[in-house]
Amino acid sequence: MTVALEHLLALYLIVVGPWLSCILYQKARRRLVAGDPLAKIKMYRATVADQVVSTCVVLGLWRWGGIPATNLGLGAPRSWWLSGALTAVLGGLLLWSGIRLRQKAKKIRKKLKGRLDALFPDTVDEQRWFAAVSIGAGIAEELTYRGFLFYYASLWFPHINSLEKALLTSVIFGVAHIYQGWKSVLPTGLSGLILAGLYLLSGNLLLPIVVHALGDLRALAMAQPQAAGGKPAAEAA
Repeated sequence: MTVALEHLLALYLIVVGPWLSCILYQKARRRLVAGDPLAKIKMYRATVADQVVSTCVVLGLWRWGGIPATNLGLGAPRSWWLSGALTAVLGGLLLWSGIRLRQKAKKIRKKLKGRLDALFPDTVDEQRWFAAVSIGAGIAEELTYRGFLFYYASLWFPHINSLEKALLTSVIFGVAHIYQGWKSVLPTGLSGLILAGLYLLSGNLLLPIVVHALGDLRALAMAQPQAAGGKPAAEAA
């Protein structure tokens, strides 16, 4: 049963997940065009639900499937001091980049309009759900694309080394975000490679989870300022 579940999860991450993400995102864009005010929130809720399920599956494989915690990145880090220091430094850099991003938010959103605009929150409720999605991505995607897929690759392809596993999982991670367009696959894959490096360096998923979540939360800096009635100021003008 455990082996079958491992194969199903790997299949979902590599094939089914990217396909469903494309469907979910395009559905949200159609709802936006049709004027549905809850279009983004519905997409965020569906994403959070997916994150919860995938997190539960990985934790279930550990708790009841007999996979050691250390094999999934759930053990203690090699050095709490190193992990803490890297978290502080990288967190500070991400905070600084978020402030810089806010200064360019209007220009970036204009550039991405028609391609990725449905991703970014506008209303306060959307911002809250987006924050939940960002934190959920840090947890769920690190548990699956780093923790689980590293273990899965080690189990079924024991001849590949850590660098090869990092490259392989990063490619899968990049393709999983293909709903953002082909241009997003390479930078997302590179981000995955950095997160994989942090995982290998620390020996634990805590550092990549925090960095991943903070990296995604930066997009809140691109939220449009709110006008009276909870609408984006651009719409209220």
